[in-house]
Amino acid sequence: MSTLLLGLSVLSHADLITANPQPSASSQAARYSTMGFSQLVQEANAGQAAAQFYVAMHYQAGKDTAKDMNQAFAWYKKAADQGIPAAQLNVGRMLADGTGTSKNMVLARSYLEKAASHGDNRASFNLALMEEHQKDYIGAYQWYELSTRDGMLDNKVMNMSETKKTALAANLTPDQIRQAVDRADRWIQAQ
Repeated sequence: MSTLLLGLSVLSHADLITANPQPSASSQAARYSTMGFSQLVQEANAGQAAAQFYVAMHYQAGKDTAKDMNQAFAWYKKAADQGIPAAQLNVGRMLADGTGTSKNMVLARSYLEKAASHGDNRASFNLALMEEHQKDYIGAYQWYELSTRDGMLDNKVMNMSETKKTALAANLTPDQIRQAVDRADRWIQAQ
């Protein structure tokens, strides 16, 4: 019996050791944030999503290269399509505004929902603004509610969302507010 337990212990330990440990997202971000633009472009062209995000940031700000919103959008989209939530947020916002690309509210919503599904409350806030603009106040309340609960909580966004919820609540019935909160709960459970 002791041999069996020892064998399981060894197997469990072996499962924890990886042959090629992957650098953490934060260590990659730190490395890319200080990397020169030409080396960053090489990494981005090699398919590194975090590098693609930083190349987009450089183009958006005109840092170490000419400001080019079309290039910024193209690189953010590459990073977004590889699952980088901040890139999904930026692509959604750029599509909604028509910055660096044609305006497309359907695609904007899709990218914002992807970022929100990763817990980016800035994306939820933008979705709420879209709903409010469409005069869907229950939908807006739902997304404002989500932007106060999402995993990556930006306190400024949370405060703005609480203010918006208070303003909307003045024009919604208690049943409508409950419906919006229920929809928010279901959305979270579906993620």
